[in-house]
Amino acid sequence: MKAILLAAGLGNRLLPITESISKPMIKIAGKPILEYILDDLITAGFDDFCIVIGHQAKQIKEYFQSWKENLVNITFVTQENLIGTANAMYCAKDFVKNENFLVYLSDTLIPSDLQNILSKIINDTSDISLISSNVYSNASNSVGNVVTKDNLVISLSEKSNDPSSNLAWAGLAFFKNNFIFKIIESLNVSHRGEYDITDAMNFAIDQNKQIKNYTCKEFIDCGTTRGLIEGLKYILSKNFQSYEKNLSLSQNPFYIGRNCVIGENLKIGPNVSLGDNVYIGNDVVIKNSLIMDDTTIESNSCITNSIVSGKNILSL
Repeated sequence: MKAILLAAGLGNRLLPITESISKPMIKIAGKPILEYILDDLITAGFDDFCIVIGHQAKQIKEYFQSWKENLVNITFVTQENLIGTANAMYCAKDFVKNENFLVYLSDTLIPSDLQNILSKIINDTSDISLISSNVYSNASNSVGNVVTKDNLVISLSEKSNDPSSNLAWAGLAFFKNNFIFKIIESLNVSHRGEYDITDAMNFAIDQNKQIKNYTCKEFIDCGTTRGLIEGLKYILSKNFQSYEKNLSLSQNPFYIGRNCVIGENLKIGPNVSLGDNVYIGNDVVIKNSLIMDDTTIESNSCITNSIVSGKNILSL
């Protein structure tokens, strides 16, 4: 089965960290967010992937070019102009041909229900099936809003500041064929200056296409600081732990990457992930935080509820 993973965006909500790294390539416990997504989809039976790349495209391509090459097929297409999710999806038109396919925004994690819901969606006869939830980690109204009636979607909005329901789109949609590409060709640019998938799906509703809504218990939008920290907690809860002899004051779960230099009297955890080549001085406290590759934490520092990359830090 085919899946399109949209991974081209700038990651504006995580600037300046995402200036130098693609958002889906942010590593938690040694693996990029995008790799966790791919693992979940492979478990669900997907084996033919198209990753739409753009910003920092080389990072994604080099990492996944030979990734599990004997198990799955990965195609890369480039979104030359970053003008919205519908345009990014359209870049994969030739990959889809006329087959059923999943679209997945590559900054979303679904902690539970995913395998069960995907199995139902794949067998659903609706033109489109999507996943939403009324529980999601997000610092602002920056996710799509879904309005339903009798489990059918009657309208969607993109990153609404005035939501019409308590349901937010989780960033996944399954299409029964390629009709959506014709719709995208006729789209007008949104008020945000982009071509949005939500607008394309509203157009489909206007053409009497049926969109079925499935709800998950929750989803994590890793495109925000709060969401990324929630994603960190979720991933580390799956028993990612690392032990060091001078970390007796620390609290699991935590993860320590390769070639890290750890000082004395370090209090780490819970919910800490250190990338590779991290240097941490003496008398440092870190909790609920993601420390990315090649970062130095000076002695006597206290880092909480933060994402740190080099000299850049984002905090709640």
